[in-house]
Amino acid sequence: MLRGLVLALLLANAGLAAWQAGWLGPAPGGLEEAAREPERLAQQLEPQRLRLLNPPGAAAADPSPAAAAPRPAADGTGAAGEAPAAPTEAPPPPTPPATMATASREPRRCWQLPAAPPAQAQAWRRAAEAQAGLRGRHTEGLSRLPPRWLVYVGPLTDAAALAARRAALRQAGLDQRSVDVPDVGPGLALGTYSTEEAARKALAEAQQRGVRDARVVRERPPSELLTLRWPDLTAAETAALREALGPAARQLVACP
Repeated sequence: MLRGLVLALLLANAGLAAWQAGWLGPAPGGLEEAAREPERLAQQLEPQRLRLLNPPGAAAADPSPAAAAPRPAADGTGAAGEAPAAPTEAPPPPTPPATMATASREPRRCWQLPAAPPAQAQAWRRAAEAQAGLRGRHTEGLSRLPPRWLVYVGPLTDAAALAARRAALRQAGLDQRSVDVPDVGPGLALGTYSTEEAARKALAEAQQRGVRDARVVRERPPSELLTLRWPDLTAAETAALREALGPAARQLVACP
């Protein structure tokens, strides 16, 4: 009898557990139905019109722009204390390709003036820069000239005396040319030499041939000459340069 009672209790417990787990289906008035409260759902009026204004997780998933924007500080700086960025200026519009191509195809030429003393050459340069707008467009070539010496007959200031002396030198078989030596005067040169030694040697030879009134003089001291050149001028720039140079523009020639 005791064994039957224990068996009945075990079966009752197993049935209760199966019923609570829902294996036997919902029972009227059971725990599951009580938890769902179907009578409250039945008493709702127009439940389809209910809307959740702030569903769970909406703030983290889609923050509003107002919440994301930093709050301005009282002194006008940003949220991290940084000064507001200054507005940047728009870059200048690029040169149209057609204009650049036209400028590159415009013919250009090189022009130069003959070698001149530095003072004269610098005066030409200043005129080109100030009046033709060619600052920094030129090149300079410096050349140094050695002194030049003459075997000289003179001075012969009278035309008749000059002609008579020239005829006598020709009769002696000596070549000569007319010269006008600074600080000496007009006369005849029997030869031109780059050193004084060479000139004195030629003088000795002339004296052996009967020329007693010849002497050695320096026709030119050591000097420097400056050559100005403008290597890439357009036709308009060349015209402006000629106008700036004035009379010296007649000496402007194309570069070799």
